[in-house]
Amino acid sequence: MEFLEWLASEGGVCTVQAARNVVSKEELQAMAGTQIWSPLRGWVALVGLQNDVTRALGAGGVATCVTAFAKHELWLPHGPQKLHVRIRRNTHSLRASGTRAKASIVAHATPSRLEESRPQFGIDSPIAALANAAHCISESELMAAADTALAKELVEPEDLAELVKQLPLRRTRGLAWATGTASSGSESEFAALLRRCRIAYRQQASPVEGEFVDFLIGRSLVIEIDSVAWHASPEQMANDRRRDAELTRRGYVVVRFTYEQVLFQPDYVREVVLDLVRRGVHRRAPWG
Repeated sequence: MEFLEWLASEGGVCTVQAARNVVSKEELQAMAGTQIWSPLRGWVALVGLQNDVTRALGAGGVATCVTAFAKHELWLPHGPQKLHVRIRRNTHSLRASGTRAKASIVAHATPSRLEESRPQFGIDSPIAALANAAHCISESELMAAADTALAKELVEPEDLAELVKQLPLRRTRGLAWATGTASSGSESEFAALLRRCRIAYRQQASPVEGEFVDFLIGRSLVIEIDSVAWHASPEQMANDRRRDAELTRRGYVVVRFTYEQVLFQPDYVREVVLDLVRRGVHRRAPWG
């Protein structure tokens, strides 16, 4: 594979060192200005490429936190996102100072207990992105991103556990809560809500053979989180109603919340669940 094809397949940007593993120094120099350009000293990119990675490099660092989440297809906090850039701790250049002062950029520094890395394609690894996100986003958002990383096997459970040990306790609850069992970010957000309320639950439980529910609280309270992606089609809605009817017939209480309710009306969702728990609905014994 030719160098330019290889570079395109890797996202269009890499360190000079990585490029030198594929092409000679002389060939690299011959392409400069016509086929490749340098967004930052020590890096090369395809001519014409302008994306979050090249912008992060142009700001003096690499893409991290939620900007890296997007590249790794992890859960993203709702709404428009700023560019998140990790700048090396010992960097004190005018470029870095200007980046830290920009309202459109969130500048990060790797937590002091962690070793700094130089990702060869300009994007922090999922575990490094989570480390930088721990002081930037909410614990429920952090949990959702970590859940996605675990589910996609982009992060090993033991590596996440080690990261939790190395970060300040106040920053790690979202990471420590992640299990990788949530099938969506909204489920992770709801799980974080239950944890804050100290309500025990089981995720992806199977109260009826062959059927799985999002959450089972106690013996009989089933909570389902409906997203447009998984519950909007007529077939999906019909299947949901069939499942609800079967669970109700067997003595379970089924409550459904939408993605929007979990994310934008958490107080309402919390009060509904707490009220049901206070009334002991979750303790009722199913009868079949």
